[in-house]
Amino acid sequence: MLWSQLYLSKGETYVKTLLERAKGSSLTITTNSRHPVGTVTLLSPLTDQLKCIYFEHSHWKDIQRFSEINFGPLPLLHTLSIRTVDESNLDGPNVMTPPSLPLFRNAINLKRLFLSSEGLPFLNHFVLPNLTVLELSATPEMEGFRASQLLDFLEASPMLEMVHMDFIGDILLEGIPRERAVVLPNVVAFTLIVEDGGPGYEIAARISCPSAMYTTLVYQGDAHSATPQEMFPSSVLWNAIVHKYTKNPVEEVEFKIAFSRSSIAECSLTFRSPGPAVLNLRFQLISGDDDDEDEPQIPFEELHYEIFHQASRTIRDYPFLANVKRLHIDHNFPVFPTPQFPGFSVEVGRLFESVGPLEKLTTHGCDLRLYLNPSPNPPGSPNTERLVVFPQIRELVISHPSHPHNGERCMATILELARSRHAPGIPFERMTVRMKRLPTVMVEKLRPWVSVVECHEVRSDDGY
Repeated sequence: MLWSQLYLSKGETYVKTLLERAKGSSLTITTNSRHPVGTVTLLSPLTDQLKCIYFEHSHWKDIQRFSEINFGPLPLLHTLSIRTVDESNLDGPNVMTPPSLPLFRNAINLKRLFLSSEGLPFLNHFVLPNLTVLELSATPEMEGFRASQLLDFLEASPMLEMVHMDFIGDILLEGIPRERAVVLPNVVAFTLIVEDGGPGYEIAARISCPSAMYTTLVYQGDAHSATPQEMFPSSVLWNAIVHKYTKNPVEEVEFKIAFSRSSIAECSLTFRSPGPAVLNLRFQLISGDDDDEDEPQIPFEELHYEIFHQASRTIRDYPFLANVKRLHIDHNFPVFPTPQFPGFSVEVGRLFESVGPLEKLTTHGCDLRLYLNPSPNPPGSPNTERLVVFPQIRELVISHPSHPHNGERCMATILELARSRHAPGIPFERMTVRMKRLPTVMVEKLRPWVSVVECHEVRSDDGY
């Protein structure tokens, strides 16, 4: 086993020497497009010993040639890793000629396929019926990558348990019947990342993972061209996705928005079911490398509100929202007294009107003035009350409310929130406050309005 890991780049003499020393041990091979045919041919009598093959910076024609030379039985091969390079600068009429036979056709026990490619011209030439792990990363060709190849490949791999796919650019759905859906009954973890647009949600809606415990759908767009409307699924597609990836009612929803210099904006929606099963949607607007200094096409204030609006709409569109018992909101940005505050207030009201009785509501970093009933009016805005109609909520956890620097003002907002629930006869049964610079009289002030009160002076997650 000491000699069983071979790097073909070290030459024919090296390979011969190690093959003699390895005897009958299983072999791990690392190769690329610079290796002569003679070196690759040395492996053909030993195909029944190949355990792992790693193609680094290879051309498809060399991968195809390796498969044709070493076509013998491959009973031990369980891992195949392929990283290709750009084929556009190659000459010759046969560079991208499809293989006449399936690639690695005798690898009947292959379990793990890692494929990273500038294009996926030969995906449908892999037949791997016992594959359990698939990691696929692809930048489709100029004319786009046909999704039918992907669906055909997944359909021919019914034993898959873990799927991770990352696509950059256009994916073509032409020719796929609207009713077609590929069922992956054994998948427990499914991740689909779509960058720079593309019909990511349409693809997700064509794949069904009824046993998935962890499902992650990620949209990444350029902050200078993408819009929040593109980032989130339409109501129809969202409904289709929910039914294809979940089988248990969701009891917990987590809603998080973050902004940073590297990602501009990121929103995460997580839906948790008993079991547990997790469905996570992540939406990211990424700043480009060449124009970091340019402003996104949407002003920050409008972008912030639109993301909040679209995320709230996606939660409200969840078809089984009435089953939700716990709601967590992480929104570490003050919005009062900005011109967008009334819009945020309306979205909060719509969100709470959509959920049923809650066992627990957690807010982290939130501007609590959004949750007052009625919410305040920003200076200069029309003097109209905007009611936030809360459902019954047994426990409220307030963690590091935004702008806690004025402790008395922050405490007044928290007290008003408690009083607004107590007055109509639907008080919080339990209230927990965690913040820095906690006013010492917070517990005494809250006791007339809440049965059980806990207050903790703690630092926030970032150490402040």
